[in-house]
Amino acid sequence: MNTKLAAMMTIATAASAFAGPKTPVREFFTEHVDLSVPGLTDITAKLEADDIAGAEKIFADYIRANLKTEMVCKEWLEKQYTPSQVSNLAAKAATVMDYTLSSCGTSHHFPDNKVIWDANPTPNQYREWTYQFNRHGELGLLAEYYLKTGDEKALDVWIDMMDSWLNQAIVPEKGVGAGLTKCWRTLDSAIRVKHWTMQIAVFARSPKVTDELLTRIFVSVWEHGWRLRGNPTSGNWLLTELRGLLTISVLYPFMKDAPEWESFALKRLEQEFTKQIYPDGFQCELTTAYHGVSINEYRGLFDFYQALGREPPPFIREGLERMYGVYPRLSRPRWLTPNLNDGEYASVYWYCRKGLELFPEREDFRWFATMTKEGAPPDFLSFAFPYAGAILFRDSWRPDAVWGYLDASPFGYGHQHEDKLNFVMDAYGREMLIEGGNYFYDSSEMRKYVLSTRAHNTIRIDGQDQNQRRTHAWRPDDIRKKADFEFEATPGRDRARASYTAGYGPSVLKVVHERTVLFLKDVEGLSPFFVIIDRLTSPDDKPHKYEILWHFGGGSLSITNSTFTGDFGKGVGLFCAVNDAEASITDKKGQKKPELQGWKAVWTSDPNAQRAIPTPAVEGTFTGSRRIVTVLYPYRKDTCPMRGVRAPFDTAATEFELLLDSGKSVALAEWQTTK
Repeated sequence: MNTKLAAMMTIATAASAFAGPKTPVREFFTEHVDLSVPGLTDITAKLEADDIAGAEKIFADYIRANLKTEMVCKEWLEKQYTPSQVSNLAAKAATVMDYTLSSCGTSHHFPDNKVIWDANPTPNQYREWTYQFNRHGELGLLAEYYLKTGDEKALDVWIDMMDSWLNQAIVPEKGVGAGLTKCWRTLDSAIRVKHWTMQIAVFARSPKVTDELLTRIFVSVWEHGWRLRGNPTSGNWLLTELRGLLTISVLYPFMKDAPEWESFALKRLEQEFTKQIYPDGFQCELTTAYHGVSINEYRGLFDFYQALGREPPPFIREGLERMYGVYPRLSRPRWLTPNLNDGEYASVYWYCRKGLELFPEREDFRWFATMTKEGAPPDFLSFAFPYAGAILFRDSWRPDAVWGYLDASPFGYGHQHEDKLNFVMDAYGREMLIEGGNYFYDSSEMRKYVLSTRAHNTIRIDGQDQNQRRTHAWRPDDIRKKADFEFEATPGRDRARASYTAGYGPSVLKVVHERTVLFLKDVEGLSPFFVIIDRLTSPDDKPHKYEILWHFGGGSLSITNSTFTGDFGKGVGLFCAVNDAEASITDKKGQKKPELQGWKAVWTSDPNAQRAIPTPAVEGTFTGSRRIVTVLYPYRKDTCPMRGVRAPFDTAATEFELLLDSGKSVALAEWQTTK
């Protein structure tokens, strides 16, 4: 055991002499419980007689009589477990019963069966480990396992862990910020209390759960509501906090504060639809992960009200259709979303299936949800989100479609990466161009990498990343502003154009980067492909270095003069050519010094698990301005007719010339309509 952890354990053990929670039981009954509720009225007489144990018995009996186990634990009760699922559940529960608990991918065994709830066993003291450890999700394994098997050891361990948490994790004073406490961060408090409701519903009727312990648990439940009501935050955190507050107020209406808590939470949740959700449906953090979190919080409340036999507030249904509608438009060919900002490859199938349950008239939801057996695909191919600024290109809805995404988005509210004008691409069943991905929210070099421009397919200037974060400030009316880009889609070609103007590096060098993406679908003799036109304009007459980065999803890379090719296997490849013959092209795959480059982050605490990927970097110089034209030509069956591109550097020029393997050339222009 390291010295720091041992010291924390000593402090926490000493603190456990205080029998929490913080609020005295008598105060809980007199100030925070409605003692006029039938079944609780006799508590008053017990308190007058100073019979706290008698009051606790009345209260605990009331709780046990009013548990909504069938509703709260419906998922566990209805699940048909296979033998392997039972075995897997037993193995996970056994680990918890051995006092080995996990958070953020790292496990820790607590010796002598004494959990230290503010411990942090990670080598780099990753704060999220302690925060998420206090969500008590793993205690739910004990409840699910007990419900399935009746193993009393699971109950005993749960009682012990709950008792130790109540003793150690004392609710902070009023006004203590969301993240200024290890065990009571508001986000985790909201998640924890939702987990508790299921665990209480499973365990509370056991005689081993004493009246005293059950009362203490509910004193803490009230303290959860008090903290969530008094410390609302913003963004997806706020949605989770409000859902936690609603869970308490609706399930436990005997608390005096419940009506006000429910009213407050519903009012704020309705307001957040206009504050957080762009008119085109995307959540303001512009991540595929937290868009899903936001949907799940609203949908969870919708289902929660229905399960209780209450009509869900109409605003939830209205907003959910817009939010579910993001997925068909954002879908890659294999029905996963791109990994945007602090995002994930979200399942379009899953979200459309959930959306179809509420909106059976949506034929596009049905098409994805039934694996194309029913319904109809969206009635468009390429699409641009007018407010969120995500621009999607595609030539069909087939699994082998040629597809691309351009980031023309505003910087958004939170979880941003410095990746304006990033471009990713799929073709013929392969992830051809990807980005660095997402990583733990720590201070590691990998975290810095995934946030940076250099982890994305866009441009760096003089070795510096974009720097929007330095000056960006979210304003409430930003949610109603359209993104700044141009887009048009025609049968033969699609075109999008956007700019990055916020500067590079700590000194905020104001080089302007304008990127035009052409998706050419009917050039004679050629299959669909992309042309990327980058225009750089400097505010001075000094020479500057540019670096255009392309992160390949895998395969191998070959470089020849001003072209480079990715081989993705089975005859599928991506041929790339640039018009700057003086530029150098090098592969930055797996680079560690002087900075990380050429990696796809893997969500694991093992740094050796990160995946090195081919990363051609096109590096050149310019003074004043320069136009760089890059052809991205995906091909299959080992047949690539493209051999290069010629184009003037003049930023006012619009023409370019494709050089073909046949010796012929094709002259095109950015604004030209192909025939």
